[in-house]
Amino acid sequence: MSEVIDPDGMTSRYPGTTRQTWATKRYEGTGPAYFKVGRRVYYRLEDVLEWEQGQVRTRTDELPQAVA
Repeated sequence: MSEVIDPDGMTSRYPGTTRQTWATKRYEGTGPAYFKVGRRVYYRLEDVLEWEQGQVRTRTDELPQAVA
């Protein structure tokens, strides 16, 4: 079974973000894949790691891989 992270875990993993940051990313479709159990949101660790890889840049004017 995969490790799961809730929005509070995401704020711990990424200092400077808030629960609202992750809610906005879910709404805009710009964050990692997530799933819900009832009303609670969870992220699978492998989805978070995959999303992180898509955020890697070599230049400041480069778009994320998912957008390009």
